[in-house]
Amino acid sequence: MRLTVIWDDGAASLTMISCAHSRNGGGKKRKGVVKRSEEGFPLISIITVTLNAKEGLRHVIREVTAQTYPNREHIIIDGGSTDGSLEVLTASDEGLDYWISERDNGIYDAMDKGIAASDGKWLYFLGVDDAFYARDTLSSIFSGRTMPKGLDMILGHVYTDRGVFKSRFNGSLYVKNTVHHQGAFYGRHVFERFRYCGYPCSGRHKRYYRISGDYRLNLMLYRQGATWMRVDQPVSRCQSGISMQGRLNGYLEEIYIRHDSIGFSKALFFDVFTLLRYLYRKASMSPAVRRLDGWK
Repeated sequence: MRLTVIWDDGAASLTMISCAHSRNGGGKKRKGVVKRSEEGFPLISIITVTLNAKEGLRHVIREVTAQTYPNREHIIIDGGSTDGSLEVLTASDEGLDYWISERDNGIYDAMDKGIAASDGKWLYFLGVDDAFYARDTLSSIFSGRTMPKGLDMILGHVYTDRGVFKSRFNGSLYVKNTVHHQGAFYGRHVFERFRYCGYPCSGRHKRYYRISGDYRLNLMLYRQGATWMRVDQPVSRCQSGISMQGRLNGYLEEIYIRHDSIGFSKALFFDVFTLLRYLYRKASMSPAVRRLDGWK
């Protein structure tokens, strides 16, 4: 095991990464090449989680490689794919900073693994179906820019198949998640007190979320008074994720998260809006409504 102590703004964080060579893992870090932030060029960790998406994997590797920003690392966590993704990762080994292919407990468990493997001052999650808006996206946000000390989040716009999404980091988070994951950069220090499948958790139980873990993070940050900055520019292009597909489980997870955060009595009012959104979403997805709206 390699034990890395990272000093950042006077605080130490420890990351343990297995460096044993394995046919199911690779990248520069396993060969001892670890990048660090530089003056005017903070290290950006781009984390991709994937399962059985070979072509998407090729696409996202090209996307990250094409970025003009020089100080970045690409972390790929594959959930044990059987579609040839392992061969893609092996062929791309020299250009990747860290990758592993093994079974996990879902997307947020995989994200936690990516966080643990990263060394960046800023963390960004890029899906295999997503793309940066332009080749100079990271450069236009980070190159030579002085960020306020202790800044928790940087938010930009996202182009989706439903229009332009502009994140809102305000009281609307009590109603639903209004921060787009592919438009958000999180400071590394945020994850010193948060894991998607771990702390903080209820004193009664620990609940694992499969669809709405990012809502849990964003609501926690808002309630803690996190500092954030908006960049008035697009960050990425992406398709609607699983949280936008009208699944009941996603809406129920939203309710559970809100209850765990602010309590049953305060959350009940907002739960009504969650249920109404679910019913509207299901109705809009029905064939009859789609025909009325002019969908094919």
